[in-house]
Amino acid sequence: MLITSAVFSSWRSFWTLRKHHDGPAWARVLIASLLALLAWGALCLLGMSGVVAVQVPDPAFLRRLAIGVLLLFQVIALSILALVRLAEWCLPEARLAMLSPVRDWRSAGLVSLLLVAGIMTGNLLGSLVLAWVYPESELFTSSVLGRQLRFLQFLPFLAVVGALVWRVRLQRYALQAQAAEAQLRLLHAQIEPHFLFNTLANIESLLETDTDRARAMLEAFSDHLRAGLTQLRAAETTLGAELDMAANYLRLLQIRMGARLRFSVEADKEARAARLPPLLLQPLVENAIRHGLEPKVDGGCVRVHACVEDGRLRIRVDDDGLGFNEHTESKPSLRAGSGMALANIRARLQHRYGERGRLTLAGAGSGGASAGIELPYRANP
Repeated sequence: MLITSAVFSSWRSFWTLRKHHDGPAWARVLIASLLALLAWGALCLLGMSGVVAVQVPDPAFLRRLAIGVLLLFQVIALSILALVRLAEWCLPEARLAMLSPVRDWRSAGLVSLLLVAGIMTGNLLGSLVLAWVYPESELFTSSVLGRQLRFLQFLPFLAVVGALVWRVRLQRYALQAQAAEAQLRLLHAQIEPHFLFNTLANIESLLETDTDRARAMLEAFSDHLRAGLTQLRAAETTLGAELDMAANYLRLLQIRMGARLRFSVEADKEARAARLPPLLLQPLVENAIRHGLEPKVDGGCVRVHACVEDGRLRIRVDDDGLGFNEHTESKPSLRAGSGMALANIRARLQHRYGERGRLTLAGAGSGGASAGIELPYRANP
């Protein structure tokens, strides 16, 4: 059971480039060996079906050929794994985040070159292994250089196949990203009018009783709208812009809620420079207010904190509102629209960062709730 769990855990991160993989190293070696075995089995089926023609002088030759090709495939698979792991050790986390998951042709080309280098290295080492295992065989004693040159003849074919595969994957990624962004804008369009009308009604009522508060609320409202429109139009933003938008939103609500709302926003210069998709943070802050503090008679405090650790950006939104049970997806009736917002955040993180981007929710009882976003750190040079 533990072995199966380790293999499944390693499989989830096997196809991504990262510094630290889930599961033990032996599980990734096992997965690479199994994939090589599957490729060898497919080649054997093609040979038996006549698609691949092989001249068989005698059964012993066929046995040597089958075992030799299996050894070659195993060495190639392990060489690719070793070369990829070397690249993961040498490249910074920000560069790995740009390469995996593959999101453009440049990343696809670099990953393809890495795979080709692994195949050629494996072919070279595999040829040496076969020459050592079968020193007298007429099949495996040919020049190692000649075998490499024969392999290079297949590169144009591999390039065409790879281009077709990457084209399909990139098109699918672009469509998924567009769908997630369109859903985000639709969700904002559904929620924003309610917030706008409530805010305008509050400003109107304050104009008759407290003009200073009305003026402050109108200024905060204007800042929030300006920041929100900028974020909606941008394909990418900085955490600093996200934090400023969240602070404007919290200041606006603080004028309305008074002493019932307290908040803090903390992030150093390095964290504020991080690049990320727009409107990842705002739904978490809105969720903390709408479902954590507003229903609570005494209100409470919202704390937004961001930092960079080990090449990863970590953002956390904490509140001491109603607590986890009433504050998360476990009770959708209390969270009109928020469950969709959280699902949208998860989908956008998955499309942009794969397994390296994640949203977490935590908390218990009446101790409030905590929502966190973790993703690879990347900033403008």
